[in-house]
Amino acid sequence: MSELLDTPSTAVTPAELLPEDSVRAIADEIFASFVGEDEVLVPLEGELPEETVSAWVGIDGPWRGRVTLTCSPSTAEELTRALLRGRAPEVLDAEDVEDGFGELANVVGGGLKALLPEASSLTLPLVGTDAPHNGVDEHRIASLWRGEPFDIAICSVPLPS
Repeated sequence: MSELLDTPSTAVTPAELLPEDSVRAIADEIFASFVGEDEVLVPLEGELPEETVSAWVGIDGPWRGRVTLTCSPSTAEELTRALLRGRAPEVLDAEDVEDGFGELANVVGGGLKALLPEASSLTLPLVGTDAPHNGVDEHRIASLWRGEPFDIAICSVPLPS
């Protein structure tokens, strides 16, 4: 696979570098470890609601890309509760959800970065309602978590001009 990285970043698609079955395997492992042993992402497409929240990290190296997790705000809150397990306060504030959802993006991004054939680094996670546009080579892996839509999108990011 390293021969893929010998070409410019825009020539290598995320689907070539990180095939769906590999992304799902990493996500399943992370959900079982961090969210809960019985918590799974079901590989079914669900339409994201109008109001969404996203958490994303960048991957910098021979291939530059972004990994974005997107779901409804209530799903991000439930994911944060699951991450905190029994330590979640009765009422989660926005900062708690931002920290929890951002950490989930960080762990998923780190797992995917480890699949790349050459060393890369991960940016700090960002969380918001206005995720950066994922571009024409977006590799979207749609799932349901507890019956709610949960997407993982991977895209190339052009080199700065």
